[in-house]
Amino acid sequence: MALWLLLHAVAHLAGYGAVPPFRESAVDRILLFKLTLTPLLVLICMLITRRWGAFAGGVAAGLPVVSGPLSFFLTLEQGTAFSAQAAYNTLLGIDANGLAAVAYPWLAVLGVPWYAAIALSLGIYFLGGWFVQLLPHWPLGAVGFSLLSPLLVLLCLPRQAGRDVPQPQPHQWLMLVQMAFGSLLVYAVTETAHCLGAGWSGILMFFPVMICAMVPFIHATQGPWTVVRVYRGLMAGWFGCIAFFAIVMPLVEITPLWLCYALAVGAALGTSAVVSAVQRRRAGGAAS
Repeated sequence: MALWLLLHAVAHLAGYGAVPPFRESAVDRILLFKLTLTPLLVLICMLITRRWGAFAGGVAAGLPVVSGPLSFFLTLEQGTAFSAQAAYNTLLGIDANGLAAVAYPWLAVLGVPWYAAIALSLGIYFLGGWFVQLLPHWPLGAVGFSLLSPLLVLLCLPRQAGRDVPQPQPHQWLMLVQMAFGSLLVYAVTETAHCLGAGWSGILMFFPVMICAMVPFIHATQGPWTVVRVYRGLMAGWFGCIAFFAIVMPLVEITPLWLCYALAVGAALGTSAVVSAVQRRRAGGAAS
C-alpha cells in the first residue's frame, strides 16, 4: 500500500497519466525527487554495511535501489515501450556487470590498488555492455543468461582466506561523496536517455553505482577480503534485480504502473531474502 501511494503521488505531482506527455514543470518535479531519493538509498546501504557487515551491505547494494527508481523515472519520462526495452537491456547489462564483478575482487586480492581495479573493471563492464547489444533479441534468453551471471560470479570469486577485520567508521565527507555520486549517475542517465536510446539506457540502468560508491572505499580501508564478502552479498541482491526487471519487461506495457512496480519490488525483495538466507546457511555449514 505504501509503495502504491508513493508511485501514485510521484505520478500525480509530475502530472502524468498512463503514458506521460512531456511537460517541463513535471520533469522538474521528477528531477527533484530523483536527486532526493537516490542519495538516501545510498546512505541506507552504507549504514547497513556499518551495522551488519559487508555481506549484508552487499545484499542491500545489490538490490535495485538505484536501477529500480531509474526504471520508474524512465517510464514516466520516455513511456512504457521505451521502459520495456530498457528492462530487457538491463537484464543483458547484468551479464556485462558479471564480468566486472569477477574482475574487481581478483584484482583486489592480487594486490592491485583500488583506483586501478575500479578503472579496469569498469572498462570490462563497458566492453561487455557493447557486446551484449550485438546479441539477437531474445527476452527469455536474457532472463536465463542473467540468472546464470551471479551463479558464475559466486563460483569464480576468490576463496576467502583472510580474517574478518573491524570496520572503521567512514568520514562524514566520504559518505557525502558516495551519496552525491549515486545521485549524479541517476541524473545523467535519465537526462540523456533520449540520446542514448533504450539500449544503452538499459545497460546503464545496471551500471555499478553502488559498487563504485562503496567498494573502492571498502577496499582502501578494510582490505581485499572484505571486498570479496561484499561481492558475495551483492550476488544475492542481483537475483532480486533480475526478478525486478523480469517483471517490468513484460508487464509495464499491459498493467497499471503502480501494479507493475509493486509486483517488481515484491519479487526483488522476496528473491533476495531467499538467496541471502541460502548463502548464509551454506556459509554457516561450511564454517562448522
